[in-house]
Amino acid sequence: MPRHVGLGLHAVREAVEDAGLSGRERAEIDVIGATAIGAAVELEVAYRAGVAPQAGVFALDLLTERVRTELGGGARRLTVATGCTTALDALGAGVDAVASGRSPRVLVVAAEAPLTPAVVAGFQRIGALSTRPVPPARASCPFSAERDGFVLSEGAAAVVLEDAALAAAKGARPALEVCGWASVSSAYHMTGIRSSGEDVARSIRQALDDAGVSADAIDCIDAHGTSTLFNDAAEAAAYADVFGKRSASMPVVAQKGAIGHSLAASGLLEVVSLAVLLPKEVLPPVKNTTVDTLAEPVDLVLGEPRHLRPEFIVKNSNGFCGLHSACVLRVLS
Repeated sequence: MPRHVGLGLHAVREAVEDAGLSGRERAEIDVIGATAIGAAVELEVAYRAGVAPQAGVFALDLLTERVRTELGGGARRLTVATGCTTALDALGAGVDAVASGRSPRVLVVAAEAPLTPAVVAGFQRIGALSTRPVPPARASCPFSAERDGFVLSEGAAAVVLEDAALAAAKGARPALEVCGWASVSSAYHMTGIRSSGEDVARSIRQALDDAGVSADAIDCIDAHGTSTLFNDAAEAAAYADVFGKRSASMPVVAQKGAIGHSLAASGLLEVVSLAVLLPKEVLPPVKNTTVDTLAEPVDLVLGEPRHLRPEFIVKNSNGFCGLHSACVLRVLS
């Protein structure tokens, strides 16, 4: 199977076990899959070998289909592909399905395997990747004056969304509540982002409205933080726009310094990380950025983990084609 599908299935197996789903619950769960580029590795291998691609391998819904087969059921399924906001958009679609009563339970899985020469060359051609002469593990430095692009990575994450009453009835102990979400389009530029951050700010405000949570209630931000010059500056401007003077002292986490940018999988990987760390009252430090190199007016978690018990968190993502998404999360356990 394509590499991203294998990664996704591994995450799904861990998620359904962690959620304690029975065989029947696994078979009846709705599935939303998220991937931006699908089987890019396999496509390039076939091209270089001069052979016909295997039938069906390159369908974007292959991940979702294989997950349904893995779980042994025939419930509803949906595939989302919206670039780097894909994971949050898939999460939001799952939340809407549960909140509307259409689905008592939804599995969201995001997977990406972009580490192949053609994909790397494409991002390099548009100037998105770091070219600094440092080891790859040090190249991604969100919000740093030294930042010059992101570092591609691969991975997968999966979460189980359940109606709160249903979860309580079965004795489940969820780590996070998704209170609201939003996705907007700037219609601005194929790869650019407005320096004012107004589109990022709009997505955050709409997510807050959807959640019924005020900006004053937010304790922490998990940034998209790609380590590109324009993205990080626009995000910092957006935080100042939405949260005012509080933005200078509101803790900001930027996980891509440690895990790179796995495109469609990145947002959900970061949400899963928050689900593990926040109940332990730990905010992870941003890798490769220091007090001396911090270039944007944000309270980035630097050096050591910061011990904090936030209640409400904003997680945002930005993507090419002018897509901006955000969700509001609440720590439960």
